[in-house]
Amino acid sequence: MATFKDAPLDPRLTYWQARHQAFDETLARGEQRLAAKGRLRELRLPDGLDFSSNDYLGLADHPLIRQRLRDALDAGLALGAGGSRLLRGNTPLHEQAEQAVAAYKNAPAALMFNSGYDANVGVITTLTGAGDRIFADDLVHASMIDGMRQSKAVRHRFRHNDLDHLQQLLAEDRALKAQSGRRFILIESLYSMDGDVAPLSAIADLAAQYDADLIVDEAHATGVFGPDGQGLAAAAGVAHVPLVTLHTCGKAWSSFGAFVTCSEAVKQRLINRCRNFIFTTALPPWVAVHWLAVLEVLQHESDRAEKALTLAASFRARFAGRLDMGESQSQIVPVILGSDPRACFYAARLQAQGFDIRAVRPPTVPRGTARLRLAFNAKLDAADVARLGDAFEAIMQEESVSDG
Repeated sequence: MATFKDAPLDPRLTYWQARHQAFDETLARGEQRLAAKGRLRELRLPDGLDFSSNDYLGLADHPLIRQRLRDALDAGLALGAGGSRLLRGNTPLHEQAEQAVAAYKNAPAALMFNSGYDANVGVITTLTGAGDRIFADDLVHASMIDGMRQSKAVRHRFRHNDLDHLQQLLAEDRALKAQSGRRFILIESLYSMDGDVAPLSAIADLAAQYDADLIVDEAHATGVFGPDGQGLAAAAGVAHVPLVTLHTCGKAWSSFGAFVTCSEAVKQRLINRCRNFIFTTALPPWVAVHWLAVLEVLQHESDRAEKALTLAASFRARFAGRLDMGESQSQIVPVILGSDPRACFYAARLQAQGFDIRAVRPPTVPRGTARLRLAFNAKLDAADVARLGDAFEAIMQEESVSDG
């Protein structure tokens, strides 16, 4: 029987093969340049004790959540949504999940998104436009940056957590009295690569003083801070201030997707105008089941967040004044090592001792601040953190001997 390989070679196939090969070679040269700088990204499987994931509460294999999902699937729950929310992809479970997370956040309304990235880009591009001005912290998520780039609003960046700089920019903008449109302040409540928190109360005051709307990304605070893990805005008593608050569910919740809390009017605007919501298949219904199960766990196991925070604090206390850990106040502790080679050296040594810790280098973080991003979670214990500390001590000693 003749096979595909036996068929005569089509000249058109030869042309396209050559064309694709030339493009592949161009791309490969770019990756080679990254490799020469020590910045080539590679996919690696999890290996070793987890100090790198965002599973802060250790819910990725929680038995109750597993059982709720198993029960729903065994009862015949569809595996996929089958379409966008505006077509056939909207189900009672989607609406139940939105009602539940809105109640959890004491918010008028909530809307599901397929990811935190989709939510940030979609919210910013939908709610801001020509004539508006955006004031964003220098260290906001890439998704916020991409949303700003796609928006027609004028963009301003203020130095990280620098209230004086933010106020200066707002005052300068207000002095231009001829301008129309709205002002928007974009921040994270907890910054993912530094582990520090935004001065939410003070920023809320500035927003009121300068007639600005506040959009807060709670991605890394959701589940960890505030009553039942509602986030840092709730912990600071300013949950009523943001126009929109974003919560991702793939971090402390160990699920998938994201939701925003907002007014009903904002929700309707997003449903009708947000391309990131409209033109995509809805999350599978089992994701809604997962969210509802997480909310059930959060009500009864609040000690998980406290455990992760306590473990992180113990590591910071041990190395205070000896390692640069920035202004971390959370479960995320950066160990800022400066150069790319030094960060990779530390990561390799720790990985060899059984710790899953990764080096984070520019452009993910600013030049000269390559680091290890330690993420403490509730599945770890004090002995794990002590062993990690001992490993750091050994590497620091090795480094000092080498320098000497």
